[in-house]
Amino acid sequence: MPHAEVRPRKILIIANSIVGEMPGLTGGEVRFIEIARNWASKGFEIHLLSSVGGQRLCQRLGLEVKFHCLSRSSQTGRLAFFRLFLKSLLLPPTLGAFDKGVVYCASEQVYDVLPGIWLKFKNAKGIKLAVVVHWLPPAKWWQRKESAFLNSLLFLLSERTGLILAGLFADRLLAVSQATRRQIKKGLFGRFVFNKTTAVKCGVNFEKIRNIVEPLRQKKYEAVFIKRIQVVKGIFDLIEIWEMVVSKLPNARLIIIGSGIDEAAAKKMVKEKNLEEKIQFLGTIYEDTEKFGKLAESKLFLLPSYEENWAIVIGEAMAAGVPVISYGLEELKEVWEENFVAVPVGNKKVFAEEVVRLLSQAAAREELSERALNFIKDYDWQLVAAQELEAII
Repeated sequence: MPHAEVRPRKILIIANSIVGEMPGLTGGEVRFIEIARNWASKGFEIHLLSSVGGQRLCQRLGLEVKFHCLSRSSQTGRLAFFRLFLKSLLLPPTLGAFDKGVVYCASEQVYDVLPGIWLKFKNAKGIKLAVVVHWLPPAKWWQRKESAFLNSLLFLLSERTGLILAGLFADRLLAVSQATRRQIKKGLFGRFVFNKTTAVKCGVNFEKIRNIVEPLRQKKYEAVFIKRIQVVKGIFDLIEIWEMVVSKLPNARLIIIGSGIDEAAAKKMVKEKNLEEKIQFLGTIYEDTEKFGKLAESKLFLLPSYEENWAIVIGEAMAAGVPVISYGLEELKEVWEENFVAVPVGNKKVFAEEVVRLLSQAAAREELSERALNFIKDYDWQLVAAQELEAII
């Protein structure tokens, strides 16, 4: 009688985009950490190839890993990613013994994909290579809204190079959403890689969030924003929107949670507009009780972002019972359906009007909150992690 196939018990996560001593927290990082925590609970040995900042981030979020260091640099900013690309051309010696298991590239960026390919080349029979594809930037990079010409070009080159290499050598592409899977199919090499591309989801820790937020009844803030502080995430739109809101509701307060490359410029803009008493920057919050507590103490969650695929934080806001207003990106509407207020992209005036409307109508907030809460119950990280593991191995 033939023996059943033994599943590999080691998983190496490659997450080389985490930079700095105290890195911020993006949806992509939340995603791989939550999934890896679930895998670890099932007995898998989790390895991590990243910077020292990546190791610290995992520790802060409760993920124990066997660490393999790509970089000890504390450099941040856009030049740091060029350094990552150069370092990704070589594997650290500690990975020499990783000859059997799953290699899981947390993004399709070239500095995440290349190390996975090197390991696949060295141990073709023992390694299964999976690459997560988050979002495909437009080929006409100069048309990206709120993104600098050169930055958009470099991002596109890194993403497309990584995607092509992943298409050639990976065993499985994991497209985060059906929209991303369709984008891959439409691409230049789409018909060659589509059969090994699986659409995957994101989730929330629903019960944990509810346990944190249910005792909290007092609303201290009118709105909250949780994202990278970056122009493409709408940080400058947000400040202008809030300026319009306080012209109608002078006592309205907004809190901003996160950090990013445009943080200094955003704080300068707040100061120039004399909004320092109306907009408060809280930095990155790693601890769940504090993060979800701040969500629960806010009447609205705002996301005037120009580029999203899934936006995990929208689901977290819904689980916390906080109504969401966002730019109506097609990717977000496909995922979240009618459970958030979708504003025409870039229309700051309408966005501000929707904020004022919901702040003035408690019944409307309650109705949207209940509808979204019922919707998000079906998204759980345990289910997402199990489905993804099945797709890989």
